Amino acid sequence: MPDLGLDLTPGTFWRAEQRALRVAQEAAAQVPAYARFLRLAGYDPARLRTFDDFRQLPLTDKASYLARFPLPQRCRRGDLTRAHIVTLSSGSAGPATLWPRYPEQEGPLWAGVTSVLQEHFRVRDRWTLVVLAQAIGAWGFATSMKLVCQRLFAQPDVRGTVVSPGLNGDDVLGFVEQLSPEYDQTLLVSYPAILPPLLAAGARRGIDWRRLNVSVLASGQALTEPQREEILSYLGKDPERLEGCVAVFGASEVAGMLGYESHLCLLIRRLCVQRPELCEVLFGSPLLPSLHQYNPLASFLEVHDGELLLTIRGAVPLVRYNTHDRGGLLSFEELVARCRAHGLDLAAELRARGHDPQRVRPLPFMYAFGRSDAVIVSGGNVYRDEVAGALDQPALRGTTTGLFELAALNDATGRTTLRVIAELRPGVVATDDLRTQYTQGILNWLLRVNSIFKTVYEASAGRIQVDAVLVPYGGLEARGPKRARLELSENGAELAPSRLPSDGPDPERGD
Repeated sequence: MPDLGLDLTPGTFWRAEQRALRVAQEAAAQVPAYARFLRLAGYDPARLRTFDDFRQLPLTDKASYLARFPLPQRCRRGDLTRAHIVTLSSGSAGPATLWPRYPEQEGPLWAGVTSVLQEHFRVRDRWTLVVLAQAIGAWGFATSMKLVCQRLFAQPDVRGTVVSPGLNGDDVLGFVEQLSPEYDQTLLVSYPAILPPLLAAGARRGIDWRRLNVSVLASGQALTEPQREEILSYLGKDPERLEGCVAVFGASEVAGMLGYESHLCLLIRRLCVQRPELCEVLFGSPLLPSLHQYNPLASFLEVHDGELLLTIRGAVPLVRYNTHDRGGLLSFEELVARCRAHGLDLAAELRARGHDPQRVRPLPFMYAFGRSDAVIVSGGNVYRDEVAGALDQPALRGTTTGLFELAALNDATGRTTLRVIAELRPGVVATDDLRTQYTQGILNWLLRVNSIFKTVYEASAGRIQVDAVLVPYGGLEARGPKRARLELSENGAELAPSRLPSDGPDPERGD
């Protein structure tokens, strides 16, 4: 692999642009819904000849495109029945979205997932038990992982087994207890919010996660560094070694995985924790976003008004589709240069942690701060992921499940109350002191990370307030598999989802 000083060739990005243009041209010619969408937008497909023309195409999203046209019309040639599988994504509002998949989409899915499994967990060299502790059924990423692992472990030179107990924690732990001792390693695939209580319940049952050589592949929502550290503490692994806990950025739109945390991504995040000013240098924000490398020849990404746009072929082609993930893109060369200007030698940092810089893939980076969902406070936005960051601070994360609801309430006098309804962990009592702690913790965090909120709050002369409402465990609905609540039995042995409704907090980011 090339060294850290090298970038992908300019020809690679030109090819990526040309592939995106061809996807758009094909969609305009063969996808009934997209052709009608362009006509209604007043765009003449005959204009679509160059990449500059592509840049002028109207944006699509769930509301403006997916919800307006029947599923068969969104398929290439209107042919839904050519799909060999249909998966489900949890939508941000309204009914979940169906995603047909054509057989030719399995190749990129296979290549992406198996490369991550080999790069981080060496599954071709180690006898591996993969335990899918995810919402099993029609959900896209769980389905993709199961299919890929079944195919991988069916190869004669690969030794491994995949089991899919879903979100029933007792079943998950039962598989681990009975099967893991027979393998070189166990890989738990689950959601960040699920993993700490699952690992804690296993420890109470006497499972020695360290002895079993367990690692984690996280999907479905952003994995914070405090979560990673907590997970790795159960596994007996050092986060500075950049191994043992890896997150992927999944999407039903791409039939599985859009990007993944490489060793370089893990390094950058650790450096940002140690040097908070590096976040501003790289991402223009004090908040640490999720960071993944991606293949521009498989998924074409753009940024428009701070949100990520996706162009992908698939059974349902998407052209300049606004994912409503707030974030940005960095070339490999640009990221390395910014770090070097900040006094960081990434190659040396990798070597110090036992990794060979020559094996780093010079793919571009995508980063995301979360969904663009927000509430407006005196003309400024307060984003849900910012409140999530407040709840993840050490003073609060030990008492909350992480589920919350956010609202901005305005009264007749013009006063605004930013209300956060937070769910407490089992056994935690909502005292006045705890409520004050939440209110002050959320306020302090927002003043730190949101400059607009800080400005309007300080100028409001007390007319903007933060109000934390604490509800007991089970008081908020867990929406979709990504935020499924786990029920712990009295002895900590049983974990199961309280419900699995068909809607969720955001379009599928890997289930």
